[in-house]
Amino acid sequence: QELTLPAKTLCSNCMREFQAGGIFGDPNSPFGVCPECEEIFEHQQGQDLKKYVDNLMLPTLVVNQGLRVIAFNGSFLKAFCEWSPKPIGLLTGELLGCLNALLAERCGGSSACLDCAIHRSALETLNTGKLQKNIRAQLTRLEGGRKVRRELLVSTDKLGDLIKITVDSFYTVLEPFSDDI
Repeated sequence: QELTLPAKTLCSNCMREFQAGGIFGDPNSPFGVCPECEEIFEHQQGQDLKKYVDNLMLPTLVVNQGLRVIAFNGSFLKAFCEWSPKPIGLLTGELLGCLNALLAERCGGSSACLDCAIHRSALETLNTGKLQKNIRAQLTRLEGGRKVRRELLVSTDKLGDLIKITVDSFYTVLEPFSDDI
């Protein structure tokens, strides 16, 4: 059975349409990274985006200025994604599985997002260009049908026009939530 790709894909970085066949995510996903953005990254960083991300040991994702996921590595998938592959183009909290990202306001739009250390660190790096190192963050998500809290240390760094978010360490806290699913 032959896989049919969408005729057009939306670049998660520049949001322009391009012919299907991006280098990340589900081939049936409407998102990808266009050849022009791949080329810009390669010029700025001296290597292509996929190789760069795949060579990183810690769970890492790369986001654009709108905090939409452009790329992630296998370590990230293993640590945070219960199913695979997850398409790129999602907002950061959506890919992380944050419960606040499921609200109507989505990731970055709810009042809880104002306190999100991951969101704040990424924006700080975007606005100042400065590395944010070992920032404490909490994330509430569903795992195996239960609400759990993840305690994380994250670092953010600028990659040209993009932001690299690295999960330096994390652990899961099982808490007695009254509204477990």
